[in-house]
Amino acid sequence: MAWSFHRATVLGFAGVAVLAGVLVAMPVAAASDAPVTATAPRREMSDLVRMPKSELEALYLASPSATPPSGFVPGRAIKAPGSRFTVANSRATRLAWQGKIFRNDGTMINRVLGGARAIPADVYEGESLLDGQPSLILDYSRSKLWPDVRDELREVEPGLYLGLMYKGKPAQQKMFFTLDARK
Repeated sequence: MAWSFHRATVLGFAGVAVLAGVLVAMPVAAASDAPVTATAPRREMSDLVRMPKSELEALYLASPSATPPSGFVPGRAIKAPGSRFTVANSRATRLAWQGKIFRNDGTMINRVLGGARAIPADVYEGESLLDGQPSLILDYSRSKLWPDVRDELREVEPGLYLGLMYKGKPAQQKMFFTLDARK
């Protein structure tokens, strides 16, 4: 028996009719059934690096204070957020600054070029200079290299931190940075 266009069309319509019958027979969820929850995609450090300053500040303001992570936490600097140089600058900075090492004794130290450790800080909860709300403070006042530097951290999602670096007396915001304890 030869295959014909007419036979294919009839079989095609029959297939659509069967599929339509199956779909009609499927139960439909009522509005009162369990809600469907959409989950936002997981943010990465690179997402934060690409945000303009206004979005970084809004994210920081909307986020809770952080509990200190433990051990080495990789980081990325965010200088001049929103400019065309931000991403390249962040990549280049990784050569000199790789992240922070948090200790269980309420201190941390930066991991720098070649895995060396430099510039320690005391870690405690305090008020943010940006909004007066609780933040994790990294206080470098006892450091010989950066006694006028203060970092603040908030947890933008579990394990992902957004930080602000302040420098000087009076303290002026210098840059953002991000840490990812999920890595």
